[in-house]
Amino acid sequence: MRTIWTPKLENFSGSKYEQLANAIGDAITRGELAPGSKLPPQRRLADALGVTLGTVTRAYTKAIYRGWVEARVGDGTYVRMGEPKSTGPLDLATCQQAVTDQAAILGEVMSRMGRDPVRLAGLLDYHTANLEAQQETVLTFLTRTGVDDFGGKLVFTQGAQQGLYAALAALCEPGDWVLHEAWCYPGLNRAAEALGLNLCGVPLVDDGLNLDELAACIDKHRPKVIYLTPNSQNPGCIGYSEAQRQRILALARAHDIIIIEDDVNYCTSEEWSAPIWQLAADAQSVVYLSSLSKRFAGGIRFGFMLLPARLQPRVNRIIHAHCWMMSPLLIEIGCELIRSGGIHQHRDTWIASLQQRFLTMAESLELEAKSRGLNGRLTLPEGFRASNVIAALASKGILARSLADFGGPANGIRFSLGRIPRGEEDEVFDRIQSTLTEVLNQGIAVV
Repeated sequence: MRTIWTPKLENFSGSKYEQLANAIGDAITRGELAPGSKLPPQRRLADALGVTLGTVTRAYTKAIYRGWVEARVGDGTYVRMGEPKSTGPLDLATCQQAVTDQAAILGEVMSRMGRDPVRLAGLLDYHTANLEAQQETVLTFLTRTGVDDFGGKLVFTQGAQQGLYAALAALCEPGDWVLHEAWCYPGLNRAAEALGLNLCGVPLVDDGLNLDELAACIDKHRPKVIYLTPNSQNPGCIGYSEAQRQRILALARAHDIIIIEDDVNYCTSEEWSAPIWQLAADAQSVVYLSSLSKRFAGGIRFGFMLLPARLQPRVNRIIHAHCWMMSPLLIEIGCELIRSGGIHQHRDTWIASLQQRFLTMAESLELEAKSRGLNGRLTLPEGFRASNVIAALASKGILARSLADFGGPANGIRFSLGRIPRGEEDEVFDRIQSTLTEVLNQGIAVV
């Protein structure tokens, strides 16, 4: 006789029914409950867990609402088989979070907000300052994740890109120099061009920046700002060591340089480390950027920044000039996602499994590879161009991106793994591997 699935509720937070609902989602993510499998009858599971039948009913209902399972009349509750395969290409060129329960969570949040007309009415007015409850929600969220404000000021933005632009505009004048990682987020180039700033890339090493080159660039250009992505460097898949962060912070302080630290890129909980902002602990040397785009979904254009108090008036004026104000309604949706627990790490197991599959594939092909967060970086043998592989992959329905787009080498490829559909990972990695094998065996290289 098959043993009934019995989760350990103490591993999850919230009320009993929330613990059970989250346990169902976690078991599905980890593959313990496979697509199409039947959940235990509610009464049997209630007896096994020592909870009431009503608790199990509420948990199953929540799991249904979140899109994890479906109820079949007269037959029980089943794990959903997943989304139908897309008829278009699989986009591994755009860095996006894995699709799990976001639509259901967002629907639940918006439904709850819609049932509170007084609250909604208060969000429909012009608000040029942060609403106190919204500010408290984000500050509490940051504190729980290990980021204190240290007396700095919190500013809401339409994604981290607006925060980056506003910070650069507040700190620099046309003609000033900004240092950055040699392989860099292209949004920095656009912001710098619009502001008339000069850029200098600092070479990367395994645990961050080449510190000798950084010191030389500082001596040569006397920059106002260093822009960094220490927790998940994109596209290098590098996490800065704490020693690196401390030495960069010391250099910045010695030369009166402000660090703009972009912490928008998703990390699993095991990959994430305390940001430079936290190490500085003074709200003077660093501007800290983050958002919900890579944590939850790209369409949620809700970003936030912690910055020195002296910069807040100028940053607010810049944002005011661009868009008058951040939408209080959009901010409230983001805050409600945080309050409801929608911004969580239960996608970590799935992302980590994709990272491992990617690295295993690269090892079988004897190719250099790294993976971190949502991305995997692959290096082709010297003389091969990423563009040939990318074109071959596109012909087979998979999009990827060259590291050359980020200022990296022409033989490097970035795969954003988050959008590989659950249940299709074998097929996707087989297609990638067979395409790489074909291109490498043909010897399509630059002479």
